[in-house]
This record gives sequence, C-alpha cells and structure tokens, in this order.
Amino acid sequence: MKNMLLRFWNNRLSLAVAAGILLGLSYPPFPFPFFVPAAFILLFRIIDLSPTARSAAFYTWIGFMLWNIIATYWLMYATLIGGILAILANSAVMTVPIAFIHYLKRHIKSVTLMTFVSAGAWTAYEYFHYRWDLAWPWLSLGNAFSMTPQLVEFIVWTGTIGITFWIVFISYLLYHFFITDNKWMGWSALILTLIPIGISLITFRHIDIHSKKSAQVVIVQPNYNSYLDMSGYSNPYTPLQEILRQSDSLRTDSTRLVLWPENAIQVGVDATSPITEILRDSSKAWNTTIISGSAFFQFYNPSKAPELTHKTGSGRPYNIYNAALAFMPDGTLRVYRKDKLVPLVERVPFVRILSKIIPFGVDWGDMQGFARGKKATVFKIGPNEKVSAVVCYDSVFPDWNRRFVLNGANLISVITNDGWWGYTSGYFQHFEYARLLSIEMHRYVIRSANNGISSVIAPDGQIIKRTQYWTRTAFRHDVPLFRDQTFYVRHGDWPGRIAIVIFLLALAFSIGKQIIHRKAKASATTIK
Repeated sequence: MKNMLLRFWNNRLSLAVAAGILLGLSYPPFPFPFFVPAAFILLFRIIDLSPTARSAAFYTWIGFMLWNIIATYWLMYATLIGGILAILANSAVMTVPIAFIHYLKRHIKSVTLMTFVSAGAWTAYEYFHYRWDLAWPWLSLGNAFSMTPQLVEFIVWTGTIGITFWIVFISYLLYHFFITDNKWMGWSALILTLIPIGISLITFRHIDIHSKKSAQVVIVQPNYNSYLDMSGYSNPYTPLQEILRQSDSLRTDSTRLVLWPENAIQVGVDATSPITEILRDSSKAWNTTIISGSAFFQFYNPSKAPELTHKTGSGRPYNIYNAALAFMPDGTLRVYRKDKLVPLVERVPFVRILSKIIPFGVDWGDMQGFARGKKATVFKIGPNEKVSAVVCYDSVFPDWNRRFVLNGANLISVITNDGWWGYTSGYFQHFEYARLLSIEMHRYVIRSANNGISSVIAPDGQIIKRTQYWTRTAFRHDVPLFRDQTFYVRHGDWPGRIAIVIFLLALAFSIGKQIIHRKAKASATTIK
C-alpha cells in the first residue's frame, strides 16, 4: 500500500487525473468544496516534479480538462462544437498561472513568500479571466462553495475572489506540511482554515434578512421549449397571451413587479413593435412594472451609429442586444443591454480587434453576434425602490453586479433561460451560484428561469422559495428591500488587485534575479 501511494505521489499523470477528478467533484451538484485544496496540493506536487514550466503546464492541462469536462460537460448540449472549444480553451488558459508559479518557484526560495506568490498568481489569473473577451468565471474556485454559503459569509467583505486566495494559500501551506512535516505550516493551515469559517458561521447567525420595506413580486416560469423554433408555437402572440394570463392570475393591486425570464418574448422586438405596445398597455392597466427578456433591435441614425453594426436591406444600421426590457406603468420602456456575453455562443471574441486587423473582406458588424451593452441600468419599481435585471451569464460576474447596487438597486433579479442544458448540472450550478451573489451584495436575489429553477434567495444565501425544473409555474412573494452597501460593493475585487501587485513584484524580482545571474555568468566566462 505504501509503495502504491509513493508511486502515485511521484507520477505526474496520476496526480493530474486525480486533481482533475477532485476539482470536478467540487462543484454543484456535488457538495464537496474542500476537494479543491486537496486537488491543489496535487497540482503543487506536479509543479515540483516537472523540470520545466512547459511540462508542468502540459500535465496540469490534462487535469484541467477533466475538471472542465466533469463540471461543464453540459456546454455541449447548447452547442457541441462551441462547448468542446470552450472546454479545450479554458483548460489551456488555466495552465498559465501554473507555468508562472513553476518559474517563480525557481527564483524564490522562501516557502512563506511562495505561499503568498502562489495564491497571488492564481487569484490574479481569475481577476483577469473575469475581464477579457474569453471570460469564463464559471469555475472560479469560490463557486465551489455555493452549496455551503454559511461557510463563506466573509465574502461580504472580500467577494468570491477572496475565497480563491484563501484556498490556494492554505493548499500551499498544506503541501509543504506534507513534504516537510513542518508542524508550524500544518498548524498555520488549520488556523487559517478555521478562522474564516468561524467568522462566517457567527456572521451567518446574525445577518439581517428582514427589512421594514418590501416589494410584492410575481415570478413566472413559463417553461417554453427552447429547442423548438418559437418554442413550438405558430406565432409569438399565443405564448405572450399565455404568460400574461399566468401573471394576471397571481398579481394583486399591491404587486410592484412581474418578472419574466430571458427569451420570454419569442421574437426580437424594438421600441415600436406590436408586442412592445401590448406590454406597455398591460403595464399601464396593472399599474405594475413588467420585466421580460428579449432580443432587442436598436436602430441608429447613420451619422451616430457605433463602429460595428448590422445593416438592413436598405442600409440602415442597427444592432441586436440580448436585453431585459422594463415596461413601466407610465408607458415608458427602459432597456438593459446585456454586458457579459458568452464567448462564441453570443458574441465573437475580440471582434473589435479583428475588425482592425482584417478590415476588408469580412463584415464584422454582421459577424459580431449580439452587441454588448455597457451600462448597469436599474429599473424603478416604486418611489425609491429599484431593481436590477441581469441576464443569465451576467449573474456570475460579482464585480459587474455590484455596479447595479451602486446605482441604487435594492433588489437583484436574474432572468435566464437555463433550458438549453437539459437535465444536467448546468442549470443547477447557475441557480446555486446566485446564493453567493446574494451574500456579496446583501440583497435578495430573485430568479425567473424559463424552465427553472426560479427562486427567492435571502442575503445570507439561504433559499426562501424555489421551483422545480422543467415545470410551468409562477408564484407571488413579498421580498424585503435593502439600501446598505457591503464592503465588497464599495470596494469591489480588492483581493484580486492585491494579488496582481504580489504577482508582479514576484515576477519583477525573479526576472531581475535571472538577469543578474546571466550577467554574472557571462562575466565569469569572459574572465576565463
């Protein structure tokens, strides 16, 4: 048995496979978040066993592929080729911090410093991965704790990116405890594990989830079949009338908001479409704000059009947005244009750069897919009450969501269509991740998902109400409203910014040390 463990401990392929499986089983629907530090211990072992950064990256890439396949195989249900490419690309990107850690470890001999540097390198990677055109924060390490929010209530100060730094830091200490039997490192890892959890458990018992002010909302789950053209209807008006009747059956004179999911409107609309007028009239008649997801066409005056646009047959420029439309009781229409678009599926990555590099022969305006919004628009649902309406993928970007709260949102709503993924872990993960969002913002999160899971989630991450998946249903709920701003809302991903400083200082030190070594070696050769 001892020999088997020793062979495993010294075999990079076995370590990579085991790390990938542990990481894959750390995410919903599996409630095993502490498999993450176990996996990182194995990854640090691969780094130590690898003679070059390239070989460390290669073996960890195998593990990262397993991680991505186990946790996000469901991507291929929406688009087979796109899902495969996303898994391959994301696995490759994950090897970048591994290669850097390998390089830095050659020049920084202090274990204490390397503990900070390793945590800084991976956290800096996540910080950047949230912010470029190939962003895929779905597998950020913090999301592994979404099913156990009571253990990480400290994200009210650090955001989920703080979990990342914490976990990698502890993992590095544990790894060196195992290889050196240094009891100081073992005790340090234990204390640094228990203190944040203890603070979180105490905080969990005292988080205020009640408020003097509340808003009555109706959340609708129409359960349209997204795999059928126009959800199987012969026209867009029949499903519209169905969802209106479904909403009307539950609303009261006190209802402030009726929330529909992404793609609730079966066709793209603009500000003057007949469907738009029907919903304006309904909002007026009910004296209630209606928020619905839809593809939204925005037409431009040619002299004021953005650089990249589609064109009508007559040459008029326009763009298509994946949008949340808010029909207000006073007859106005307000629009939130989705900012965080799924790479390849919703928008061509780096399309603006590509249009500069290849300016001729390709209509990049037509190729771009959805246009990207830039404003964190909030909608009024009362005299001093506002709600955000983030669309699907938007909801897994904490730093983006905090902007809505800074803009006055007392309530966060998520409209989504998770039916693209069928009965997989995809829809369940998306639902669970909203629990972390509620803690970070100290806001109730309400979800309207086309096929489910629609829900009400309290500011401590606990589920107040939820629906079953793939069921047509709706419910009414009085949701408390909050005005306070958490430390995280005010300061954003500050652990990520600190991690970047740590990483850059370590990189500068290592490069400087390498240059000095090369000059000394060259001088010695010249003297000889």
